[in-house]
Amino acid sequence: MFCPSCGNQISGKYATCEICGARLMAAGQGQAHPQGQNYPQGQGCPQGQNYQQGQGYPQAQNYQQGQNGVRKGVPPLGYSDRVNHPEILKAMKKQRGAAAIFGAILIPIPIIGFVIYSLVSKDMEMKTALIIGGVVSLIFLIFTIFAFLRNTANNTYEAQVIKKEKRRRIERSSSNRDNRSRYEGYDYIIHVRTRDGKNKRIVETDHSRVMAFNYLNEGDQFRYHPQFAFPYELYDKSRADGIYCVGCQTKNSVLEDRCKKCGLPLLK
Repeated sequence: MFCPSCGNQISGKYATCEICGARLMAAGQGQAHPQGQNYPQGQGCPQGQNYQQGQGYPQAQNYQQGQNGVRKGVPPLGYSDRVNHPEILKAMKKQRGAAAIFGAILIPIPIIGFVIYSLVSKDMEMKTALIIGGVVSLIFLIFTIFAFLRNTANNTYEAQVIKKEKRRRIERSSSNRDNRSRYEGYDYIIHVRTRDGKNKRIVETDHSRVMAFNYLNEGDQFRYHPQFAFPYELYDKSRADGIYCVGCQTKNSVLEDRCKKCGLPLLK
């Protein structure tokens, strides 16, 4: 089949065009305007503009099925420019500051703990305690620095969901070395392909909140913002069942303009 927007040949497996990102209409839905028919200005189509039969609505405008006008409050196709909104930038700066303070408190804890253990128990020499504690604290420091470097806007990318899978996982856990128990869990894996052709995986487990797996569907195009608490922004938000706040991860209606919990602007 061919994309009605850009004309390129596509597989038709996804809800959007793999080339230009235009939303594809299922059979019997979103009937296009008859060829050559004009619609008055203010009803969804520019005055006097003709639409060829089978081409439908232009890209970057959302139309509710069976209506000519844009549904009030539904974001248009495309990515939001609110990623640089002053309120969002201020909130992200505050969160990074809190994370830095937490890291500064956490990093020296191992070395302090081993020193105290050496002084109290006498089972460990002070030199050994300093070496072990120093190594663990250094590892904490490296992970903290890596997290800060990774969660920056410079690492933003655009991608499309290719496949989703739920994979069974067997874990072994025990509080007693002689009595091992088996635990069955699941990994939730999203396979995506970036705009430059690289394959990536988004992996979530049942040990934490499964958010991306429930939010992103096969065929969806999205932008990944690693600097946000909820980093996934859909290209077509009109079909989503909500929009997550980038600051507190609260799920909001697509019709809302601000987060109902913290008040930050939503990416619309």
